[in-house]
Amino acid sequence: MSPPSRCSSCDEPGDPMETTPHVDDGQIPEANVTPISTRQFWLLCCGVCSGLLLSIIDSSILATSLYTIGVEFQEHSLINWVVLAYTLGYAGFIVSCSTLSDIVGRRNAFAASYILFVSFSIACGFSKHVKWLIICRGFQGIGGSGLYALSMIILTQQCPPQLRQYIGSIIGVVIASAGILGPVLGGIFAQYTSWRWIFWMNGPIGFVSLIVFFIGWPSRRKMVHTHTTPWKQFDFVGTMLGITASILVVFAFQNAGESEPKTWRRPIFIAPLVVGLACWLALFAWGFAIEKWFAQSIAPVFPIELLRNRRYARSMLTTFLLGYPYLLLIFLFPIRMQVVSDKSPLLAGLTLLPMLGTAAIGSMVSGKVNAVKDHLSGTLRCGSWLMGLGFVLLTTVRGPENDARALGFLAFVGFGFGLFTAAATNVISVDVLTRQKGKDVLYSFTLLCSYDLLTLLPFSVSSWHSCASENIRGKPWRSSFYVVLTHRSH
Repeated sequence: MSPPSRCSSCDEPGDPMETTPHVDDGQIPEANVTPISTRQFWLLCCGVCSGLLLSIIDSSILATSLYTIGVEFQEHSLINWVVLAYTLGYAGFIVSCSTLSDIVGRRNAFAASYILFVSFSIACGFSKHVKWLIICRGFQGIGGSGLYALSMIILTQQCPPQLRQYIGSIIGVVIASAGILGPVLGGIFAQYTSWRWIFWMNGPIGFVSLIVFFIGWPSRRKMVHTHTTPWKQFDFVGTMLGITASILVVFAFQNAGESEPKTWRRPIFIAPLVVGLACWLALFAWGFAIEKWFAQSIAPVFPIELLRNRRYARSMLTTFLLGYPYLLLIFLFPIRMQVVSDKSPLLAGLTLLPMLGTAAIGSMVSGKVNAVKDHLSGTLRCGSWLMGLGFVLLTTVRGPENDARALGFLAFVGFGFGLFTAAATNVISVDVLTRQKGKDVLYSFTLLCSYDLLTLLPFSVSSWHSCASENIRGKPWRSSFYVVLTHRSH
């Protein structure tokens, strides 16, 4: 029997969770819940997906504009942190936002995340100094983490039964589109207007989509019940360990990447790396301790029991391994097109469109294949194989004469990513969504996906830094970038 729960639309935090299964006074039994109508779900989906789209776009939109921002502020040593600040806030607080939604309610948590995201997006656009831009990006990332995590949770939980087969494809299309539209939009703004519009556009879009979200939010009668956690069960220890581990590991590599080579052997690199890795080990140890001794009193940020679901565990691991080269491709391929092939920021961003189109097709194919019968394991394997094939083929690309071939290879990566993302999302729905820990699956899944960015950026952005800093000082930088982006050894 499922644990006791309250309607998450009743946003009254702090109610104690009962230890014996029963239906609270005024709560509608699950059997009597009227499913949300298809029309209302699509309205809710528009509001939620807009937030998901914006949060992911802002993680990659600076790929084609970072150089322009660095030149304007003349701060090549700090410009990396414009991207990293968002990612640290994004990954460091993604589980905290998800867990807090169990306390204050999904609707309130999503709305607060959206307001935080939009407010600091506008503040980023008005920044007069790179340090203020970095601070605003950090808070923007915290808001974006809530949009990302809660979007996947809300859509999966509130989806009507007749549409559940399509939810993975919907989320997959949004994620794939956002990751590739980021550099494209960044190139458009950098070439025709100002990079500040990258942040200002979030204001009107966010305002309209938030109104749509409130209109589409289901009434109490139609609300799918979710487990509510009191403040006393919030995992403060796990949250702090996760945030500390993320920040220290990223700081170690980022600081070493923008410093002289000897830094890799100095305490400034070794100390935060060792402490950060120790925090990761402590986080897992804390998860085991909660499972054994504090299961009834603490809601863990990363439930260890989820790893016992083999298909889910394989999906998580594969997502992490494939996410790194995919995100690296989104960041570095447009820069390669600008440096090696002399493309404008706009054209460099548009070169990712083949990957966007095939990713959308892959997501739809995955949804169709798994609509009637469960072929998720095969779809996951096929998607990962196609992505791996595309990555291997891209290592054969050399100079501008291979640009057309590179675009074809991007199509392999995009189609495989679409297949894999939609199937991985459906694994959550099929395997464990209906179990009492289903919400925790979504939390840990989004957590692991977001850490790909933390692993990626210290390496990819530091490569950008070594070249862009030379250009800001008026030195040639084409040769060094050519080595980084076109040699097979990369």
